[in-house]
Amino acid sequence: MLSSASSKNSTVVRSEIAVRITRAALHTAYLLSEDLGAGFAERLFTSPRRHARPEREKAVLATGRPFTVEVQLRSPRWNNAVTKVTAWRWGFGPTVLLVHGWEGRGSQLGSFVQPLVDAGLSVVTFDAPGHGNSPGNRLYLTDLADAVLDVAAATGPIHATISHSFGAAAVLLAYPRGGFDAARNIMIAPNVIIEDAVTRFTRAVAIPDSDRTAFERHLASHSGIALDALAIEQLVAHRDAGLLVVHDPLDREVPFAHGERLAALWPQARLHVPEGLGHRRILRDEAVIASAVAFAAHGVRPPVSDLVREVDRQFATRE
Repeated sequence: MLSSASSKNSTVVRSEIAVRITRAALHTAYLLSEDLGAGFAERLFTSPRRHARPEREKAVLATGRPFTVEVQLRSPRWNNAVTKVTAWRWGFGPTVLLVHGWEGRGSQLGSFVQPLVDAGLSVVTFDAPGHGNSPGNRLYLTDLADAVLDVAAATGPIHATISHSFGAAAVLLAYPRGGFDAARNIMIAPNVIIEDAVTRFTRAVAIPDSDRTAFERHLASHSGIALDALAIEQLVAHRDAGLLVVHDPLDREVPFAHGERLAALWPQARLHVPEGLGHRRILRDEAVIASAVAFAAHGVRPPVSDLVREVDRQFATRE
């Protein structure tokens, strides 16, 4: 117990030191040049950290059928460059696309896989550029939306989506960006008020309001989308598909106001409010999984028998 507490304290100290160093470096960059400072801030904002995949996620991926998808990065920063993302598929039937969030992995939503397959659905997930097993070290929201578009084009039609955090914003953006739509959508702890996300970042790295404009200008120039075009009212406009929003009011990473606002703006959306699950543990909660699967499987005929499932598994092993 003491060893564990000491380790946690050491991690917190290292994290605080790293934040102070980052703030000092950013402040120095802005003193040298507004453009230099804004560029450094943009790099910080779009550079995810990779996290080790836990054994439970590796076990889920081992049961899937791996493949790769070519993704065209359409933002001005990448000038239509093509990258490949790693993806996996399970089961047969109407397809459910799982979309992870910032610094996540497709397998983070692995607890949904078997229940969805058992409900007669097939499941596809992928690691976004700069995440998991996919190459790269930068990611704009537009890049994740492009990945959603191209993975869906390669594996669709998509019956339903289950997205987490920043992934929910990408699913929303994929609609105006490329016409992507699904009949059923489940958005868990959705990080969808982009202006708030930018504000929380600028406060974390201590960018003053006087310097924020240059940072936002850099971000808009390289992503190809201005911040006001990412307003949740714009992203939700003209949507009438089914939506279930799941958000813990005690989520410490994405304010509950995001999920609440999304559900309020989307016609006939349902808001499910579990408590005490936080931002990531919510992805493994049995009640959350059951409600998401029931929502995604609405209108889908379940497999007629376990024999059909076994035949499907046999075919899958031969692919």
